[in-house]
Amino acid sequence: MFQQIQIMNRTKVFASVVALISLAGCTVGPKYHQPSAPVPPQFKEGTSSNNGKTDAIAYSNWWTIFNDPQLDQLEQQADAANQDVKAAIARVDQAQAYLKASRSYLFPTITAGGSASRNREAQNRPNNGNTNGRAATYNDFQVSMLLGYEIDMWGRLRHSVEAASAMEQSNEANVRFVRLVVETGLAIDYYGLRELDAEREVLSSTLQALQQAVDLTERRMSGGLASEYDVSIAKTLFDQTDAQAKQIEIQRSQFEHVIAVLTGQPASSFSLARNPLRGTPPSIPAGLPSQLLERRPDISQVERALAASNAQIGVARAAQFPQFSLSAAAGFESVNPASLLSWQNSLTSLGGGVLAPVFTGGRLKAQVEQARATYRESLASYEQSVLTAYQQVEDQLAALRILTDEAHSEANAVDDAQRTEQVAMNRYKTGLVS
Repeated sequence: MFQQIQIMNRTKVFASVVALISLAGCTVGPKYHQPSAPVPPQFKEGTSSNNGKTDAIAYSNWWTIFNDPQLDQLEQQADAANQDVKAAIARVDQAQAYLKASRSYLFPTITAGGSASRNREAQNRPNNGNTNGRAATYNDFQVSMLLGYEIDMWGRLRHSVEAASAMEQSNEANVRFVRLVVETGLAIDYYGLRELDAEREVLSSTLQALQQAVDLTERRMSGGLASEYDVSIAKTLFDQTDAQAKQIEIQRSQFEHVIAVLTGQPASSFSLARNPLRGTPPSIPAGLPSQLLERRPDISQVERALAASNAQIGVARAAQFPQFSLSAAAGFESVNPASLLSWQNSLTSLGGGVLAPVFTGGRLKAQVEQARATYRESLASYEQSVLTAYQQVEDQLAALRILTDEAHSEANAVDDAQRTEQVAMNRYKTGLVS
């Protein structure tokens, strides 16, 4: 009974020591603050708005705004089967496992073991007094439980958990970014293919008209109204247009193969029916520049990596200070297995240790400098990502504005061509031209 009370008292002392040292500990290293990025009041191109429509598009299946069922199906297939997305998800799983492992160091490590041995000691061994100078043979049975705990006095373990948590969040943002890249790439390739189908449709009707022109010119040559030169010109124009149509078929096949890979399917077994692109694209508001930093997953990714770099400075700083640890052991030992678990054969120990760097040749200081340089690199990457994001938005807004003007010019050209055709037809019908 007395030994039981001793073990309980030692356990209370151990717990009290851990609590006191943990409360007395402090955290070294800089506290993270998200850097402020320059945010313009509005985009130079387009009209900024904050009516909620932009956010609704950004945080949902954005491609549904095009009202294209086939695109919807392809996007869903890409989200589920694209290999780049699967790889990004696997990286998140790795980061989550690493975070769990980092958190485990905040808790004591407890191990249990046992051993059984039969030993014979030499007769002429030193200090042979217990066996009256004779050789000794005995059994030794042990069961024990060991506890080890590193006291996070300076926050090294907590900073490690902070860094691991930030990297896990960075990988989650990377999944969203990879998904966005795959989704936008698929939409661009899909509409590129449909645009080629529209071009091929125009070229098919053009080839029919050119073939009629060749036939007409040949009949005119038979009647003495045209020369062989006129026939050659008509055939040359037909052949050139036919070659252009075949080039479009090559481009369409390549688009189709890329879409197959994006949706996780073999290119050999994938095909899309011809569907010429018609209509106009939907109008999408630009939103406010301040919303861009919230919506872009690539910016979230580098910002979380920046937070991890900041935490690594704390890890490097804490390594410059002494490390404290506690250890404890409890168990039983006996020469007879029948009496192994009796309190008379119990054993306990409680200890503490400290390990302080005395001379490292400047290694620890260099590691702190390296961590700080890594943070500055991450900060520059974050600011560059923000600037690049604004550039990309302005580029696309400018392209939309200029392409809208170009579309108007093309529409005017079509109207002019139709009027020219009508005038030519009227002149032909009245006999003014052949």
